[in-house]
Amino acid sequence: MRDILDLMNPKTRFTATASYYAEPVDGPSDGAQQFNYEYVNPYSNTYRRLFSNIQGVAGEVAIRTDDQLKFAVNGIVITQDGHAFKILQIEKDYQAANKQVMRILGTPVSTQYVLRLVGEDNPWGIV
Repeated sequence: MRDILDLMNPKTRFTATASYYAEPVDGPSDGAQQFNYEYVNPYSNTYRRLFSNIQGVAGEVAIRTDDQLKFAVNGIVITQDGHAFKILQIEKDYQAANKQVMRILGTPVSTQYVLRLVGEDNPWGIV
C-alpha cells in the first residue's frame, strides 16, 4: 500500500535491505525492523561534514537511509550481506530535505539518517 509520503520520498536510491534491533535479542526474527540503505563513501563531502572530527577505526562503515526508524546508539544493524554492526553515532542529514518543508515539519520526510557503524560478531552466525 502506498501513500503520499511514499510518493514524496522515492526509495529507488536505497537498494540494499538491513535489519535494525534496538537491543540484543534471542533470535534474528525477534523485533527486527527492516530498512533500506546505501553505503556512504568516507571521502565524500557528506561524511566529512557530519563526521569531520572523528578518527576512523578498522571495521567501521557508514550507511545512509531515509527510513524514519527510532535508531539508537548501541543498536544492532544486520546488513544485507549478513554482517553485524553496532551503531556508534547517528546524524540527521538535512541537506537532502527541501528547505521550505522545514518551516512546517520538525523532521521532513526527505531527511536522511547517516549511521556510523562498527563491526561486531554476528550474534546468530548468519552470513
